[in-house]
Amino acid sequence: MPSTMKGHHPVLASQENKAIFTDIIVAIWYDIDLGDSTNVQYFFTPDAVLSFDGREIHGREAIHEGYLTRAKSNRLSRHIITNVHVVRQDENSADVVNTLHLFAGNGVPVLPNADPLSVTDTFDHFVKSEDGTWLIENRLLRNLFVREGATFVEPPSK
Repeated sequence: MPSTMKGHHPVLASQENKAIFTDIIVAIWYDIDLGDSTNVQYFFTPDAVLSFDGREIHGREAIHEGYLTRAKSNRLSRHIITNVHVVRQDENSADVVNTLHLFAGNGVPVLPNADPLSVTDTFDHFVKSEDGTWLIENRLLRNLFVREGATFVEPPSK
């Protein structure tokens, strides 16, 4: 998906649709950062693929299990998104990119950390379900900048 995003003419999605996509992206990170990760699964299609720079997790259930495992760790994180842009959209699908700034560490607040752990491009391919709900069918997280010595607690590949 990312290679197909270059060279496209800018798409100006309706404010309503851009807000829907942004709300979904924020809701996922909210559940991971402040919740127990149980709701993450509901934003993905049953056959969704979640990719972390080459590692892949296949299916809503595997994504769910992976984030539940992560939630049991003592990992403290904040996923901050910016630059949400709808690259392509038609009636039943859309490609959305955003920039993710990840602040993370192990322990309880307040952790010493001024710099993000990573700055990542996130590419989401949304599809509209039969009931009209937008769901992520494919998500690729591509790190651009990673702090030296950074460790990530990501769901295991499946």
